[in-house]
Amino acid sequence: MLPLSIYFSDEYRLLSRQQLAKSLGQSFALPGQSLTDSWQALKPYLPPLQGHHETEPDELALIDLAQTQPLTAEAANQCFNRYLKHLEQPGPSILLINPADLHPRYEALKRKLIREGVCNRLHALALSARENRHHLILRVPGEETLELTLEILAACLARPDLDNWGHLGICLHTSSKRILPTLGWLEHLGRSLNTRIPIKLISGMPEPEEILNAQQAGYIRYPVLTDPEQCRISHELCQYFLQSPNNQSLHASLLSHHPTPERFEPPPAPSDIFLPIRSNVVGTPAGQTLTDTALTDALAQRSRQAFDAKPLINGASLSNETTRERLNPAQVEQTLGQLHPATEEQVRQAIEAAQDNQQSWNLAGIKQRTGIIQAWAERLQQEQHALIATSIHETGLSVRDAQADLRTAINLCYYYCNQAHTKLTPRTLHGYQNEDNRLELHGRGIYLCLTDHNEPFATAIGQLAALLVSGNTVLLHPDSSCVASLSQAFGLLLEAGLPSGVLAVLPGDARVSQWLLEDYRISGAACFLAPGRTAEVNALLGSRRGAPIIPLLSHSSMPGTQIIARRLSPPEIRALLHSAFGNAGQQRTTLGTLYIEASIADEIEQQLASAMQQLLLGDPTQLETDIGPLSRRDQMELCFEHIERFRLRERVIAQLELGEQHNHGYYVPPTLLRLYTLDELSAPISGPVLHLIRFEREHLPRVLVEINRYCPGQASGLYSHNAALIEEVERDLQASRLLLNCPLSDTSASIHPAGSSGFSGTGPLYGGPNYLMAFVRERATTRRR
Repeated sequence: MLPLSIYFSDEYRLLSRQQLAKSLGQSFALPGQSLTDSWQALKPYLPPLQGHHETEPDELALIDLAQTQPLTAEAANQCFNRYLKHLEQPGPSILLINPADLHPRYEALKRKLIREGVCNRLHALALSARENRHHLILRVPGEETLELTLEILAACLARPDLDNWGHLGICLHTSSKRILPTLGWLEHLGRSLNTRIPIKLISGMPEPEEILNAQQAGYIRYPVLTDPEQCRISHELCQYFLQSPNNQSLHASLLSHHPTPERFEPPPAPSDIFLPIRSNVVGTPAGQTLTDTALTDALAQRSRQAFDAKPLINGASLSNETTRERLNPAQVEQTLGQLHPATEEQVRQAIEAAQDNQQSWNLAGIKQRTGIIQAWAERLQQEQHALIATSIHETGLSVRDAQADLRTAINLCYYYCNQAHTKLTPRTLHGYQNEDNRLELHGRGIYLCLTDHNEPFATAIGQLAALLVSGNTVLLHPDSSCVASLSQAFGLLLEAGLPSGVLAVLPGDARVSQWLLEDYRISGAACFLAPGRTAEVNALLGSRRGAPIIPLLSHSSMPGTQIIARRLSPPEIRALLHSAFGNAGQQRTTLGTLYIEASIADEIEQQLASAMQQLLLGDPTQLETDIGPLSRRDQMELCFEHIERFRLRERVIAQLELGEQHNHGYYVPPTLLRLYTLDELSAPISGPVLHLIRFEREHLPRVLVEINRYCPGQASGLYSHNAALIEEVERDLQASRLLLNCPLSDTSASIHPAGSSGFSGTGPLYGGPNYLMAFVRERATTRRR
């Protein structure tokens, strides 16, 4: 990162725009105090400010025509035409342009797809503004889209017919940690194009949305300053640069000031927002140049390495003569590597090793066990790019979905470590005189963990963390579609200090799970499979004559339902589509069915169908892809069979069109299907398929009965501001997780636990405060003194 002093020295003139752009990216996670310290050391050597030159021209009013960000291409066209209509009127005026109004997917990861189109529209607006004597100022970009906005501004200013115009600029917030590199970059741009660039500055405290976004995305640090004094210093720093001899092309004025709120307290760091319950995993956001480069490099490196997924027993990867090819789900002609299924002899070895190590692992104590899992979580965070790259290639998850999956897994590790200290420590019981009574919690023994293809990191890593901190040894039988990704993660677990015999990974087909389930030494089972397969496991465990009775804890992949009883905003429509089609519909919290009140059904269906066309189905290794292929061929075939059954009945409402590029992978187009009742679904569908059912308001009790009958205990939600309606749903809907006026979201440790009742599973909520209690046995000890 460039030192602060360089912006005020003669060396600044020697910098290239590429060097300034790199510094802009590096400043994203700059510690706020380092900026303050650097400025205090530099300020005595600079000439004093020559008064406040930032004054808004009185003769021109700033006009803001912004509305809600467009949901569809048609809405973006309407926004563009609204701007153009104003600019066709005689000027002068200053028109505030929001680039996000010019494209429905104005997102950093979409930069390659949208940059040229948005630039062309901005160019057309600039030509009209120049002709009619208007000025254009781009709205303050969010930190996530700052680099994208600057690229578009630079491309537009470089157009020959805007030479020497000098009335296309941008609004910037001085609380951004990147404000000085941004001003330096813009000054270099204006100097190289020999044009004046107007800058409107907003001083003071940052927008609250920037704080919230950083917390939800898990940034290493806030990209904006959160201390009032640091915000003041940052604004002063901008003034010094703008008045320095190094500024030859920027003309700045102060647009507004955001004062410090009363009783203001700086927010905790993004990693600390959930303390003392758990840490929050942090990382650098996708969509920033430096992060995208690191991800792209990791994906390229992974593509050059063949997978060799083997059973892991006693810390060693074991080969066998029988191997299976692992195909790329996005390009089935490409072989990713080989899978070595576990043999019956290897299963026996794994069980013996787990039995030999269980007592010592249980007696190791909570502090040692959680220390290892905590260290593992930190290693997962350090190696996140490599892990994400493997998962994308192997499972077909998009970049965003793979990142979210790994983040959830790491947060579950942090949470279960904390819960182990608060829930599993021995407790003193009441007693008579001369008597000490104590309750201890120990691991049950050898746990069998069966996982499917849904959310591979969150499922396997999260479950493994829960079982291990509870004092159990674990035999993991993962789905074949994600063995390489998990093996890479478990290698880091061994590096973190896990005794080699405590964990065994046993990939393979149904025979492997059969061998494991038949062994009487198994003390418990955790099952993350489809409801039908879970029922088979339960029946097998119950039919073992003479075997101990063992607990089965399950979390089935059962799509959720939501009830829509009011109009939805564009962000809410986008959230619904993400709930339904994120992870290609392969999540435990996937939205499978929408009940829509009849009076608003036409409007909601049209919004969903139109917005769905903006989703990009394609190669998951490309950063701009929204939805990748399914991870398995059989899942793809089931989805297509289901869709075609409804197509024959003319029930397909909308569907994304497939192209030639989709013919060589397990791609299923996002599809909206019409149902009249949930009883038309014979089985849950794992894929990007959303079912829509209309209902009349007076028939809501029937809807609730239907949901409870078809999928009791699954995640459900309601969009309504009607208090009586909310009360009715809360009372009558048997949902293990109920969401009111928010989408079905991913599992998030300690705040969004996943459901476990009825068909969706058994036992405590996954990621909730009672979860670890399912994996321990109690022992009461009495001692007479």
